[in-house]
Amino acid sequence: MVQNVNSSAIPHSRFERLICRRHAIGLAILVTLGLTSSNAGAAGSGGEVVRVAKRYKGARYKWGGASPKGFDCSGFTWYVYQKAANMDITRGVEGQWKRGHSVSRGKLRPGDLVFFENTFERGLSHVGIFIKGKDFIHAENENTGVVISSLDSDYYRKHYAGARRLL
Repeated sequence: MVQNVNSSAIPHSRFERLICRRHAIGLAILVTLGLTSSNAGAAGSGGEVVRVAKRYKGARYKWGGASPKGFDCSGFTWYVYQKAANMDITRGVEGQWKRGHSVSRGKLRPGDLVFFENTFERGLSHVGIFIKGKDFIHAENENTGVVISSLDSDYYRKHYAGARRLL
């Protein structure tokens, strides 16, 4: 396949090539020193959302809670998005459902919000953060706290309502 290339974007002179090479080397040094990062861990990325969420695995569940002292489901997702992406996604399940755009189950990416209905009340009633594969992390209930569960478990498969991508 022949591809058209914008020749003005190609460094022609020796000086231009040297500048491009120095820029690439400088960027590689910054990444190595941890002074910048790749996209996978960049602030505001799905990977960063998952990384921050996993810090709180095992935290206790508290109805109305939105801090490491205790989370409910939407308090957990709200807190994680505040820390990882500096985003206020609202505090309630229904408000979070209205954010971002819909994502099919087969197209989920790390950091997407996954929603469930008819869990403890009718309608949208639970939310978590997709990790990868079939796993998501969420503040489940008073007995389990923040845990990682499978979307394919009998319970969550039956109650799955959809997903939203915010990043």
